[in-house]
Amino acid sequence: MNDQHYTSYDSLAIKVRQQEETITQLLVIIAATNRKLSDLIEAQNQSKHSLQP
Repeated sequence: MNDQHYTSYDSLAIKVRQQEETITQLLVIIAATNRKLSDLIEAQNQSKHSLQP
């Protein structure tokens, strides 16, 4: 391999690492959103049960 190939490989490796970090951040956001939705649904269900005679 020549220097240009190593540069291209390094550039691709950096881009892949950045994309992996972005995906990880998105998964964290999705997990937090799911937790909040679950909490809201649970609170809503509990309030419905407490209102029933």
